[in-house]
Amino acid sequence: MFNFDDKDLIQMLSLGTDSEVELNAMKEKKVEFRKHFGQLLSKSRKNAKSNECFYCGEKCSSFCNSHSIPAFFLRNIAHQGFVYNNHKLINMPLLDDDIGVNKTGTFQLICRECDSKIFSDYENPDNYEGTPTSKMIAQIAMKNYLKSISKRKLEIEIFNNMMDSTEQPFENIEQKQIINNLDLQEYIEGLNRAKRVEKKGWDNEYYLFYYQKLDYVVPIAFQSTVVLLTDFEGNIINNIYNYSPEYQMKSVHICVFPLESSSVIMMFVDSKEKRYRSFYKQFRKLSHEDKLAAINFIIFSYSEDVFIHKKINEEVLKHQGLVDVSRKSLELITTNPNIDVNPLLIGKENVNFDKMHEIPNLLSKEFKVR
Repeated sequence: MFNFDDKDLIQMLSLGTDSEVELNAMKEKKVEFRKHFGQLLSKSRKNAKSNECFYCGEKCSSFCNSHSIPAFFLRNIAHQGFVYNNHKLINMPLLDDDIGVNKTGTFQLICRECDSKIFSDYENPDNYEGTPTSKMIAQIAMKNYLKSISKRKLEIEIFNNMMDSTEQPFENIEQKQIINNLDLQEYIEGLNRAKRVEKKGWDNEYYLFYYQKLDYVVPIAFQSTVVLLTDFEGNIINNIYNYSPEYQMKSVHICVFPLESSSVIMMFVDSKEKRYRSFYKQFRKLSHEDKLAAINFIIFSYSEDVFIHKKINEEVLKHQGLVDVSRKSLELITTNPNIDVNPLLIGKENVNFDKMHEIPNLLSKEFKVR
């Protein structure tokens, strides 16, 4: 499942494979894997499930199937009700590479009443005629943190259940759980701040440093927070290898919303956060096309939460540069745990913005949905 370059003692974790031998082995074990993974996932979801809405705190027996990206955006790039997910790029035959819009990017954490109210401004397509309001931006932030909380809670339970199993040992799982719990706490803090901003109607609490409405429909949909490692000059924004509880990771919110005949792209940060100053000052100096290329590079390099138009040219999806950046994780693997290597140097090389033109820019007009 993972690629290792035996010549290197330490490198980034890479998902997926091009090896026909490994691919055939995965296909042969697909049914067995899905059964085992399905049982693990079912048990972990049950363990992670609360009996209270994570937003209002009220008792809740039936949670809403919330979409991390509003479904009306996804429908604009769907084909026969389906979109591709990241698995299409990294080539993982053990997992489905497409998914129905109704199940795309969903999580169950809040009650139906909250879901119908707290996102109502940003989930209204009529509100994208002009620049998003402060209320809409706060609602996007709330959704991003809720999705991240749901994802981390499930991952924590998956690892807990894996540790309880004697079938397969999982190296460094305890350290991973420490990081997961730190992440979870940071997401909860982010959610609570976004809730206060939205409820009180405060303006300028989030800094929208990029907003662009394109006159064409882009073939991807994306909405998430991203923890950037470096800016455009290679300066560190977040030392993601600093596991101290006192060191917090800081995120940028990125949205790519395909509308019926246009697209909205935006990036914003918490106005109190100064760590991204150099990044957005450098970003502003880029040309229009370079800004789109940079955002495209960030999405595929840093996140797996992108959804892709099913009618996009297969050659684009097989582009080796795009496949490689999509496979790379910022987690390090090593054959020698005692090796003295600065992980930041390796991480910086893998997300160097000089590489952003080496992959297809799916936000450019060239790849518009026709």
